[in-house]
Amino acid sequence: MKKISTIMQVVLLILLVASVGCVGSPVTFKSLTDVKYDVTKGRTVKADACGFQLLLFFPISINDRYQRAYALLLNDAGPSSYVTDIKVSESWWYGLVGTGYCTDLEATAYPLLTATGK
Repeated sequence: MKKISTIMQVVLLILLVASVGCVGSPVTFKSLTDVKYDVTKGRTVKADACGFQLLLFFPISINDRYQRAYALLLNDAGPSSYVTDIKVSESWWYGLVGTGYCTDLEATAYPLLTATGK
């Protein structure tokens, strides 16, 4: 009886650890109003982030990949740019011991206009 109890405790611990890894937070793409930017100088910026589902049970860098990709996208655009028209795409691939998932973001970055309009 004690052996069954120990096995049940180990199984519950594994399930608890796996369920904690399944919690993610949503990403909100900033939507600014009254922003002045130069529409003639838009450029394409891209970013991606990937994660892996080990043995189809253990998530490794899965749940924060949207946040990581968005942070990379904003970094690529630069602090003096307005990012808009964000396109999101997902891809996945099989690995030997699990599945990889990637999030790809593509957007247009426009330079912000200064107070003098330049």
